[in-house]
Amino acid sequence: MKTVKNKLVLKQMREMSLGAGEILVSQLRSSYKKPLKILDKGPQGLATEADLLSEKYIIKKIKKLYPDHLILSEEDAYVKKLKNMGPVDDEYMWLIDPLDGTNNFYNRLPFFCISLALVKGSTPLVGLVFNPVTEECFYAIKGKGAFYERKLGGKILKTKLKVGTQKKEFIESLLSANLTSKRVEKDLLKRFPQVRAMRRLGSAALELSYVAAGILDAYWEYRLQPWDIAAAGLICQEAGAKISTVEGKEFSPFCGSVLAARSSLYKELKNILLK
Repeated sequence: MKTVKNKLVLKQMREMSLGAGEILVSQLRSSYKKPLKILDKGPQGLATEADLLSEKYIIKKIKKLYPDHLILSEEDAYVKKLKNMGPVDDEYMWLIDPLDGTNNFYNRLPFFCISLALVKGSTPLVGLVFNPVTEECFYAIKGKGAFYERKLGGKILKTKLKVGTQKKEFIESLLSANLTSKRVEKDLLKRFPQVRAMRRLGSAALELSYVAAGILDAYWEYRLQPWDIAAAGLICQEAGAKISTVEGKEFSPFCGSVLAARSSLYKELKNILLK
């Protein structure tokens, strides 16, 4: 198997995300005239026709560029009933979420994204997260840093991401977590110190990227899939955020849960979650 060129992969990811983004925005516009077609996945949530069209577009592009690479994508995995998905040693694998934040998309809440990652074994090499409505793009190459781009006032803002190392107290912090989930202990808030605000935004990939950008100070969630966190996890690592499983184990796209935070909050937050 040929070694990939990470810079080229990132360029190709950007092109794929723009094409898939056009599909999602087109579907979103159409939803104001006629209802979106829905696939009910039971406990796994729902998918729309937009999820499927975006995924089909991305997979076709990848297979043409890298026919020998493995692909693990959310809707394809559901159709094939893939379970216990793990890394394949020394193999390149694309981890794709063609529409992360489907519930938001279905309700026309413009907080959703396309998440693309290339891993080798369990190591993320390149990752990109793109919101086609706000045109926010987060991306990283392993060992090369993480970046944020957004179009504002007709101009492109590009920033190298570096999570602040200065101490920040909980009372000053903006955190994000799924506190309404049955997976969260009902007495968690009683153990929690006072914070400036809590949010639940509905897209793991974007919320992790927001931690990397310093927009959020911490995010955690349980029972996530590899395609939810592979790209944004790498972006957090390259931006200098502390990231692990909720239990404090080393981060991997296949680890199942995630806790990401600025360094001054990480240890205390992990201890609160493990009580």
